[in-house]
Amino acid sequence: MVIINLCLLQSYGNAADKSVTAYVGKYTDNRLGDILLSQPVDFIDSYLVALAWSRLFKLKSPKHLWEVEGQLAKHFRGQSHWEANIAVIYRWQDFPWNKTLNTSIAIGNGLSYASEVPPLEASSTTNVGATRLLNYILVETTFAPPQVKHWSLVVRVHHRSGVYGVFDDVEGGSNVIAAGIKYLY
Repeated sequence: MVIINLCLLQSYGNAADKSVTAYVGKYTDNRLGDILLSQPVDFIDSYLVALAWSRLFKLKSPKHLWEVEGQLAKHFRGQSHWEANIAVIYRWQDFPWNKTLNTSIAIGNGLSYASEVPPLEASSTTNVGATRLLNYILVETTFAPPQVKHWSLVVRVHHRSGVYGVFDDVEGGSNVIAAGIKYLY
């Protein structure tokens, strides 16, 4: 079954199949579900800057893209550690308004490794425990005018999580709400 699935994956073709994304964001102690449900967000004076490299794949249709992404992030102000992430991402890019505003939404899942136990995760009132290796989730939306072929604006939620105790009995994690740019090549 794995061999069949791997055979279905193919390069994205002649179009851009790689991307670089740079983004900066602000830390929040809110839970991921609250952020995604548009609840009021309380920000903390801590920031993240990240650089990500992605490789695109498709499964039979350019509407449904799969990507693998590696990231390097630096935290500053409230925290000062480094973070490395790797994720597999599913992206949907078939919206009826794409002739006016090219749009995609993506969700990704993988692993996150911090150079030290993140102080804000360790001191959070919404977390139980903290550790260097956690699950990584991203939720992203991109926007670009249709005539702009290689660039897009990015809004992303950058999430580290213990997955309800799966990682070292950590319950909770951290969230950064971020914005940046993506270059497809």
